[in-house]
Amino acid sequence: MDRGRIGKLSLLVAGVLLISACGKDPQAPVGPDKIAVLDWQRAELSHPAYKKLELGEKILKDLLEKRKAQENLAKAQLGSLDKLRTLRKLSEAGYWQADLSTHMVELRERENKKLHDYAAKVEAKVDAGLAPRKKAIEDSYQLEIFNLRAQLESVKMRHSEREAVEAKLKDAQHKRGREIMALQAEKQELMEAELAPYREAMQQRMAQSAEAYHEQILRQREGKDEREQEMLSAAPKALHNALAIMDREIDKQREKNDQLHKQIESDISSQAARLAHEKGYSVIFKKYKVNVSAADITTPVMENLAKQAKE
Repeated sequence: MDRGRIGKLSLLVAGVLLISACGKDPQAPVGPDKIAVLDWQRAELSHPAYKKLELGEKILKDLLEKRKAQENLAKAQLGSLDKLRTLRKLSEAGYWQADLSTHMVELRERENKKLHDYAAKVEAKVDAGLAPRKKAIEDSYQLEIFNLRAQLESVKMRHSEREAVEAKLKDAQHKRGREIMALQAEKQELMEAELAPYREAMQQRMAQSAEAYHEQILRQREGKDEREQEMLSAAPKALHNALAIMDREIDKQREKNDQLHKQIESDISSQAARLAHEKGYSVIFKKYKVNVSAADITTPVMENLAKQAKE
């Protein structure tokens, strides 16, 4: 890029996403800048990994709330040695409850995805089974409705005769609609007959998972009551350690979220840079600017993100 173009671009205000002049001849005369705009929020929401990021943020929020509740409880009880035993147990229970909540959120998301996929298969199967009957309903009324409509459009009739034909058409359409609605109700019943056992099994799996986790906690806590007196003397340190454990979990989840968010931003930036190179855009804004004519590249970026996820 020549010095004249660099001087011009350096005057742009904050909000510019990137500047791309790749592949341009440095000796070429300077022309008007091609400017584009990218709706960053829409691009982020369309990214295939955004739902995973949303789940991660839910997990992080839950961990932060549990930690805050645990810390507030500890501050209220540390003033009394008689309550330290209760404090330790509540602190530990709070940590395990937060961990269980994280586990169950992830499990629920996986199970809901399986249920959604299974429901789609059931619906396709039921639709295939009812298709001949649906076609039979449509076929049984098709000729009658066609003839009545043709009669109304092509035949000159007295007002009373036309009203009679219109009444017949309306009646035929109403009957067809009732039969189609009855078939739809039957479809829902057939689907529910297959989905209800699946949902019940899903709930059982989740309940069993929660029960297994509680049993694991009980095994880990065996023998701790025997060391209670020793731990009472180190209650503040134990509280600090419990919070430190949760802090590590929070930091780990926050790091995962940050990495995923950076990846989403990197993917969007890469696709924007690619379009800038291909289309010759000099500047891409994240937001619309007053009195600036710019091409909206949000949709192409979203489409490229979808293609990238399939590769």
